[in-house]
Amino acid sequence: MRRIRGALSWVFVRGPAAAYELADSGSSLFGIGAVVAMGLVGGLGAGVGALVGVLADRSVGDAAFVGGMVGLGVVMAWLVLMVVVVGILWVRGVTPFEAASGTEPTGRHAPSTGWRRRGQPLVPGSLAVFFVLMTVAFGSLGLHARSVAEPADQATAITNGTVVKIHEPGLLDKGSGTVDVRYSVGGVDYTFTTGRDPGDHLLALDQVIPVEYVVADPAKGRAVWRVEAARDDQTFWLWLAGGCAVLGVLSGAGCLVGRLRSSGRRGG
Repeated sequence: MRRIRGALSWVFVRGPAAAYELADSGSSLFGIGAVVAMGLVGGLGAGVGALVGVLADRSVGDAAFVGGMVGLGVVMAWLVLMVVVVGILWVRGVTPFEAASGTEPTGRHAPSTGWRRRGQPLVPGSLAVFFVLMTVAFGSLGLHARSVAEPADQATAITNGTVVKIHEPGLLDKGSGTVDVRYSVGGVDYTFTTGRDPGDHLLALDQVIPVEYVVADPAKGRAVWRVEAARDDQTFWLWLAGGCAVLGVLSGAGCLVGRLRSSGRRGG
């Protein structure tokens, strides 16, 4: 019975704590171990699934696939468990090293590393700052996408344009570069530059794409695919920014309340 309890402790508490401690140390062994575990457990699941398929007279390939997915799911669930365990340890004021080894942390594992101790606020101020920064970053992306997707003030029409030139990205540039798109309105050619990957498309030379232009000013053209992608991006980024803003407010309030309580316990 004692061995069973020890094994369960390693699976559900000490093991996740030790894994987090390894990941927090910056060692590449955590990433390598996770990949190896996925391969081994997924392979074991596939083998068990294939055996079940043979015994049940079912498709061995389908059964092996299901078994492999179950194995990968088990590893992913254990990684989620690791996050839950670490959250509980933070609330209790117990370091992962302490939970994994059963001893008081010393040296580089000492409480000075920034882990919460009993009596300290549950929410660190750095968490609130993190959510504020994420709100600003995601909000900026959302506002940029909104400006790209904003409808024109005047009447528009759709025509076909052709990619006439590709500009490869520079060494320090991100993305896949830009392209020049040429389109004709009333026998007059116009050209504009846009990103090479508007949405789910990767534009190629001589590719024909839909172009939206202002009827009163045909020189104002833009790729329809870029506008459609920006509308989707706008919703995604703004919702994400809103979620981070809510978490930032909650974590900031939690940090403030925790500090007030801590100062009250210290007598001011």
